Amino acid sequence: MAVVFACIPIYLARSASSDLLQDTDTHVLLDAIRARNAPLSWFTGDWPLQNHFYRPVSTLAFEIDNRLYGTHAAGYGLTNALLCIACVLLLFWFLRELTDRPWLAGSAAVLFALQHTGDQNYLLTPLFYFAIATAIVGVIKHGFSVRLWAPACLVLLYAMTEVAGMDAQGMKSLGGGVIEWLPGRTATVMTLFALASMAAYTRYERISAERIERRATPLDPPATRSKQLHSGPSRLVFLWPVLSLVCAALAFGSYEQAVMLPAALLAVAVTMRTNRYRVRWGWQAGFWCLLGCYLVLRKLVIPAGASGYQLQQFRSGPGVYISLFDYTMPFVNGIKGFLVNLEMGPLAFVTGAPYGFFLSVVENLTAFYQSRRRWIFALAGYGMSIIAFLPMAWVKQFAHYNYWPMALRSLFAVTLLWVAFELAVIAWSPRGRQAPLRPDPAPGSLPHR
Repeated sequence: MAVVFACIPIYLARSASSDLLQDTDTHVLLDAIRARNAPLSWFTGDWPLQNHFYRPVSTLAFEIDNRLYGTHAAGYGLTNALLCIACVLLLFWFLRELTDRPWLAGSAAVLFALQHTGDQNYLLTPLFYFAIATAIVGVIKHGFSVRLWAPACLVLLYAMTEVAGMDAQGMKSLGGGVIEWLPGRTATVMTLFALASMAAYTRYERISAERIERRATPLDPPATRSKQLHSGPSRLVFLWPVLSLVCAALAFGSYEQAVMLPAALLAVAVTMRTNRYRVRWGWQAGFWCLLGCYLVLRKLVIPAGASGYQLQQFRSGPGVYISLFDYTMPFVNGIKGFLVNLEMGPLAFVTGAPYGFFLSVVENLTAFYQSRRRWIFALAGYGMSIIAFLPMAWVKQFAHYNYWPMALRSLFAVTLLWVAFELAVIAWSPRGRQAPLRPDPAPGSLPHR
């Protein structure tokens, strides 16, 4: 229910401005659609902007809106918002299947929903003050035993960067690229089908894969006659991976970033295997074969060579590394600024800039180290977000490039908060006391002979 309520601000943020249709790309795209008036023809050639992209499925979304709304901009804005809401709900479904923890999936989906409108920034102030309070209480209760309270504060401070999402990468919010800009719909349509594909495949493994039993420990509850055995999976369970393949094909036809979907699905399979599911690896071959078929089809129907737009957008050099480090090791992007400050000599340490950089390094490394406490979910969200973003690092940046990656990244952000609150419990708890040594022999025991 919380996820549904979190989608309300997205709906309210929908644009009804006529400027939606005045953007150059949008204007050319809609003119081409109206001039051709043949929706299915986009499956056999370039998309309306004629810049060597194969996007027939996302083009159909514009075709439908053109038939329904014509030149009425509010209708297009409503569709943009509804696509984003659908992505939030599908993210919840996917993470519910992957983690089998509704509260964790719900928290990640709520965070992703808030990132559409920038409302996630309202969470930063409470988190910051909680980190400060944890430090104060930690000093009072544990003194200079910083290992008992400092990790909680540092993980909380870094988690704020992950919660901020796009703001951490210099962008206002996801909404500017996918709610208020019609061409950004290519990313939301692709994300919708990608998340549906990931959710369907994950559900297939979760409900039908054999579970590897843990070795029993003295702490495990004994089996009882009241324990209920789960029935086997339905005979129609194979429909889930079939649905996953269909959605993957639709994602490929929506946006080029979907080429990373087979790798993301492989990461899902590895995560499920780590969670003791006997994954059926054969389905992975189906996803990669589908990718091969897509690449062959694209080569057949799209003009050879790079278009002028593509040559303009491709990039190399520092921008690529900056974008990659934003997802992998954010503090690295601060090294250049730190070295520039050092050119001032000793005076640099009179300012707060060097200390801010040192703090960011310690925050980042501490958060990554402490995430080992919930490493399966942390690594899943972290790794899949990098996989999803990887090819987009080599093109000039737009906000919608981060849409699918940030949806997956929300799992990492929420898992870090989970770890931080577990560490905060240690900081806020009384310091442990050493139990008194037991006398030898113990009082009342028989004498040793």
